[in-house]
Amino acid sequence: LNLFENLDVAANIFFGREPLRAGPLRLVDRTRLRTLAAPLLKRVGANFSANTPVSALSLAQQQMVEIAKALSIEARLVILDEPTSSLPLAETDKLLDVIKALKADGISVIFISHRLHEVERVADRVVVLRDGMLAGTLPKNAINHDSMVKLMIGRMLKEREKAAESGRPPGAVALSAKAVRTSAYPDRPVDLGVRRGEILGLAGLVGSGRTELARVLFGIEKSLGGALQLDGKDLVLGSAADAVANGIFLVPEDRKLTGILLDLSIAQNISLPNLPAHARRSLVSARAEAVTAEKQKRNLGIKAPSVATRTGTLSGGNQQKVVLAKWLAMSPKVLMISSDMEEVIGVSDRIAVMHEGQISGILDKEQFSQENVLLLAVGKQPK
Repeated sequence: LNLFENLDVAANIFFGREPLRAGPLRLVDRTRLRTLAAPLLKRVGANFSANTPVSALSLAQQQMVEIAKALSIEARLVILDEPTSSLPLAETDKLLDVIKALKADGISVIFISHRLHEVERVADRVVVLRDGMLAGTLPKNAINHDSMVKLMIGRMLKEREKAAESGRPPGAVALSAKAVRTSAYPDRPVDLGVRRGEILGLAGLVGSGRTELARVLFGIEKSLGGALQLDGKDLVLGSAADAVANGIFLVPEDRKLTGILLDLSIAQNISLPNLPAHARRSLVSARAEAVTAEKQKRNLGIKAPSVATRTGTLSGGNQQKVVLAKWLAMSPKVLMISSDMEEVIGVSDRIAVMHEGQISGILDKEQFSQENVLLLAVGKQPK
């Protein structure tokens, strides 16, 4: 988003194109500014006024301001790049309604998203890219989850299923939480365990307590009670540094805010949590950083000219790979990755679902479906 949080909505929509009063000073005509902004906000279904400070808006409302800005210059094409990636369900629905309204007004929209159910709701045609190349297109009558997944990961999904069938079964419990209580739900203890070699999905609606539980397991927040164990031994986490020292790592939801430093290079981001391993006589070796980064770039397929490339210039997917690479370079024991429901269902061995601070149920593979996850997420039993 490219908004000025210290200005109001109207000023952001017409920034650099403000109506001016007559006279020698040519001051901004704020009354006319807000009058011009009002119909644009109505057009996008905004429930806030033109004089509302942008700093007071939610992320979805800020997205509406960006769309209103585009409408103010009579845009014929609006490109939305992962506009719902950080939005809760209710705000996502509002934004998708706005996109449908743009289409009804004859405006072309390119909607970039990895949330496939949203693509199904709004798209007339789907174009799938893989590794920078066109993987295929789907007309409206062929748009469905399975068809998109096949184009997105096709061969890779079959290889993963084959590897899962031939691979070793999960081992002993690696990390366990017993009667752990978080600040969000201090009176609701959580019991949870993840085994070695297992992908355990943790699902739940916004406010379910899953984010707070992950923060406790990574040492960002202190547990208000209960106990943690790693490999059968008691574990006390006073900080995220304690978790990292014990091989417990977190790939957060907002990679730009808490996952990477955009102004640093790929190599610098990857080495950052483990600088002593890349230092010679207390000085960080750029060569050692490059060796580690080159290995991760190759293993994860990070698309960049070199590991010296500034991370902020990478695509969102490649930035996410950099976040993952810095932890994989440190040989994790437990790796927590914040992801969307579709991705959780696609890769997990089991899925634990949270509702109002507690585990409402755990699904095995044969029970996986969005419907079952959502039923548990609202406190009901799966089918």
